[in-house]
Amino acid sequence: MQALYHWDFDADKQFGEVDYQTGALQLSYWVDYWLARIFSSPPGANLLNYTTTDTADIEILPVRNGNGSVTVMASNYAVHSAGDNNGPGAPRTIQIDTSAFGNFASASLLVIDANTNVSTGPTATSITPAPQIAVTLNGYGVAFLTLQ
Repeated sequence: MQALYHWDFDADKQFGEVDYQTGALQLSYWVDYWLARIFSSPPGANLLNYTTTDTADIEILPVRNGNGSVTVMASNYAVHSAGDNNGPGAPRTIQIDTSAFGNFASASLLVIDANTNVSTGPTATSITPAPQIAVTLNGYGVAFLTLQ
């Protein structure tokens, strides 16, 4: 079995899932939580080709799942300033072109960023499927767009 993980388990707020002194959850925990559920290596999952014009600050990973749904992970790591270490990052709005993925009846968006409640984690919101879907990240963060 394979899985996709992003952070260390026991580390600081920037890289850790839990605080090694208190055991409190950190935002990285929720990233790995959702990575394990959304990109859980199901049989039949395929990576899709995708290009973006903002390759310096944005990463896009689209996957067609065995059930025909598509999940697109968009990650913003745009630096706010040259000395930014554990700062807020720079906001980005990403236009995700879903037109090549097919037609879908429903969609949801799950965003994990500095506004996410660390105790309860993020909540997915329903959105209307469209050929172009705008995703806004208010600094460092990741969004999971699921099309069904």
